[in-house]
Amino acid sequence: MDNIAVIGATGLLGKHMMKCEGTVSCDVRFEESEKFSSWFKDHPDVDTIWYVARACRKSGVRRDFSTFMLEKKAMLNLMSSVANKCRIVYASTKVVYGLTDNDIAETSCDYVVKQFNQTANGTFNCPIDKLHSSLWLDGLGKEHKIYALTKLMCESYIKKYTNNFMILRIWDIQK
Repeated sequence: MDNIAVIGATGLLGKHMMKCEGTVSCDVRFEESEKFSSWFKDHPDVDTIWYVARACRKSGVRRDFSTFMLEKKAMLNLMSSVANKCRIVYASTKVVYGLTDNDIAETSCDYVVKQFNQTANGTFNCPIDKLHSSLWLDGLGKEHKIYALTKLMCESYIKKYTNNFMILRIWDIQK
């Protein structure tokens, strides 16, 4: 029985997560997020979502208003499909603290997956020894600011629509 849906299963972390027992790839793309409802109806055993997807382009301007809106729509469609039915574990970022390449803390995919398996509710840093807690976006460039705002917006929807969640603000994943 597959009870963990991985949204973003084709990325670096998602591919690693798919090696875990009980995972199934949720292949709904941001551009067609209205399909979340039918996908979860077709997978009634799913009780946990590992959300590691993000909208960005591989070249040129990676993040802008359109990628922000794409993720916003997807998160709202997901929440309307599964709120209070599934535990949500969401991959956020250290960038919400105003950190980019100025504070490197590489962690392995294995370590991050171990954190995704924790049962605690709330918002946590990954790695856990990073003690940042104050949001700060002023020093960020435009694309990093959009990325941070996108993650914070998704975090706020998760907190609004469910009590069963964990948000992991991830530093750097080893490639």
